[in-house]
Order: sequence, then C-alpha cells, then structure tokens
Amino acid sequence: MNCKRYALLATILIAACAAPLVSLPAALDPITIRVVGDPVSAVDGLVSLAQDFSRETGINVVVEKDGFKDALEKATQDLSSKTGTYDIVLQEGATLDKFATEQSIYTVDELENLTGKKADFEADLFPKAWRDLSWYQGVRYGYPVVANTMYVIYRQDMADDPAEKKAFHKRYGYELKAPQDWKEYRDVAEFFTRPQVGFYGTLLQGKRHPAVWFEWLNFAFSFGGGVMEKEHAWEYGPVIINSPETVKALDFYNSLKKFSPPGVANFMWDDASAQLRDGRIFMCIMWSDAALHIEDPKSSTVAGKVGFAPLPAGKVGRIAQVAGASYLVSRYSQHPKEAFEFELWMLKRENQIKLELAKGPSARQSVYHDEKVQELPYARAHSQSLSVARRMTDTAPDTAQISGIIQTAVNDVISDRKTSRQALDWAAQGINEALGAKCPLKYPVAR
Repeated sequence: MNCKRYALLATILIAACAAPLVSLPAALDPITIRVVGDPVSAVDGLVSLAQDFSRETGINVVVEKDGFKDALEKATQDLSSKTGTYDIVLQEGATLDKFATEQSIYTVDELENLTGKKADFEADLFPKAWRDLSWYQGVRYGYPVVANTMYVIYRQDMADDPAEKKAFHKRYGYELKAPQDWKEYRDVAEFFTRPQVGFYGTLLQGKRHPAVWFEWLNFAFSFGGGVMEKEHAWEYGPVIINSPETVKALDFYNSLKKFSPPGVANFMWDDASAQLRDGRIFMCIMWSDAALHIEDPKSSTVAGKVGFAPLPAGKVGRIAQVAGASYLVSRYSQHPKEAFEFELWMLKRENQIKLELAKGPSARQSVYHDEKVQELPYARAHSQSLSVARRMTDTAPDTAQISGIIQTAVNDVISDRKTSRQALDWAAQGINEALGAKCPLKYPVAR
C-alpha cells in the first residue's frame, strides 16, 4: 500500500517538474526621464518640484546640474550623436537655432500630436518673452524654464532720505525717485557721485565681455537704434548699428562713465553686483537673478535697503532685455510623451508660483498677481520689465561674431580709443563683412 502511494507521488512530482514554468508578472520598472541644465535657482526649484510630479504620476525625474558650458556641451553631444541620454535639455535661446536647424528637438506641434495634450496656459505667458525664448523661425519648440530680464537696482533707503530728497529737489527741480527716463537716470547718477567718500552714482559694465553687450543694447534699443533692422532675433537684416539713434545711445552711455568708479573699462556684472552689495554705488542695471545676491544678508551690506525699478524710458518708451532657458524635448528621447507631460505640469500656475517663490522667475503673467509673489521686493519690477522685454541679442549662428564686434566697439569708446561714430562705423563694416549680403549696410560708413 505504501509502495503504491510513493509510486503515485513520484509520478505526480515527475509530471510537475516536466511541466513548463509559469512566472508571475513582474512589476514594471518605473519610467525615468532625464534632464540636463545649469544650476541656476530656477533649476534648483525644478528639482524640488519634480519630486511632487513623481509622487503624482509615478514617473521619475533625474536632473543633472552642470555649469552653463558643461550643460551645453552635454546637450550638444547627446543630440548630435542621437544617443537619447537626455529626454529634456534646458537650454538658452541662443542655442535653439542649432538644435532646431538640426531637427534634433521636437516642436510643440509634434509633441501635441504625439501626446494628444495641449497647453492651456499659452495666453498667460508674456507673449514677446515666450516668443523670443522658445520660438525659432515662427515655430514653437517649448516653454520657458525661466524668464530673466534687466532692471535698475538702486538704494531705496537713500532715495527716501528726507535730506537727500530736499537737496536733490533744490538742485534739479523735481522729486528724487527711481529714474523714469534716461535724463533722470543721468541726474540721479550725477547727484549721488561722491568720489571724496568713495561712493558713485552708477557703474557701467564696460569690459570687453558679454556683460557690456547685454547692458549697452538696452540703451541702443530704447534710443530707437539697434544692430540690425529686423523683427525677430533669428532673422538677418540691414545693419543699423551706426544709425544716428545708435550713435546717440553710445554717446549717452559713455557720458555715464564719469559717475562710475574708476576702472569702468574693466568692469563686468560681477563687479556691479559686488560694489552694490558693498554699498559703494547708488544704482546699476542688472540681470534679475542678481537680486538674489543683493538681498542676501549673508553676503550683502544693503540687503533690505534696495529698490527695483524697470529700465528708464527712451525714444521708443520702456524696453528691457529678456533671456532664459526653455524645456526642449530631444527627438531621440525614449519617453517623449512623459517628457512633454512633465513640461506641461511644470508650467501649471500653482507650480510656477512655487517656482517664483523659490526664486525662479516665471514667464506666466498671472503668477505676479499672487499675494505671496507680490511680497517679493523685485516682483513688480520684474513683471513690468517682462511686459516690455524682447531679445536684443541675436540667435543666429553668427551670434558669437556679432557679440565680439560689439564688445570691442563699445569698449573702445569707454576706453577713449575711438568716438562713438568711429567705433560704430567700424562695427557696422565688421558685421557686414562677416555676414555678407544678408546684412547690407543701411548707413554709410565714414572712411
């Protein structure tokens, strides 16, 4: 009896072993999208918010933060090699032409067709800022990660001082306040220039460096001039850098150096920020991200004492620079749908408010209506500046050449090597020779 049972059991075991194995369904690995960008405050805020996105969707987000050059090199190499290591690259508009021309990034239209999802916030974006940051040749390629602009940072405590106000009114005949036009800017700079105590009214970033390119273009454009006659940064057009309006702008810019500390021809944005933080100048024109350092009591002696105002108006009214990075989805991404989903999620108003409070300037207009955002000392000036901002620099492949020519020309004037007319005639000829027939001279060059 027992032998029969053992024989039956053995038969069952042999049959079971011979049967094919059926595995239980394994848990699917979660999708991970990879992002690369430089470690600005907006990207730091993005990292924090990405954790909320992962909790909501189950999609992991890994963000690599490298210096600007390293992040650009990684993005360029990955897109050029079609590797698809990164699903999203966070890149400045000046690089958009390369990626768009190579067709290595998706357009927004393609992503909408791929995902069946569309943004519901486009009407809320500052229109010019969005177009100049994230469009190329009339095509949408993404949405802004951050929208930086330029405005005046000045010593509010000194402007509010009754004795200073009385002395200013007696000398100039109007109230001391944040300058509303360039004449007022010059008056205020002159009034607060006190070299006997090492204090100056302003600081020009006159070094042969991109800082002078960005700063001086605010003057050139607001005076009604510019570099080329065109509508969009990606276009070419007749060279107008030596127009009467642009020459006048450079003359005026150069006139401010007498109210700047000695060494103006060697200053850049780091010097402006440092001298303002150290309490050695009354005001200067700065990129908006400098506000974080100026208002940091750990590194600034004037934290809580400064005010923020849009750039003064010129012949064409108020105008300001815009710059910043956009979300660009790689055409070689393994997860383009999820990457676009993350991009749309980040642009939600509630997330943009969180990003703004984390010091990542938003491109959405309604963010600046939020009560908590309005408590930020620079929020009003930032919003006012973005409403009139435009890209004054070029995004064509020749941008580096154009920038180098302008830096040299303006520095030559600041250094007293050339007059404004001589320097800008030289610049006009240089741009025309470098770019050829697509950039003819509109104004004659003096020989």
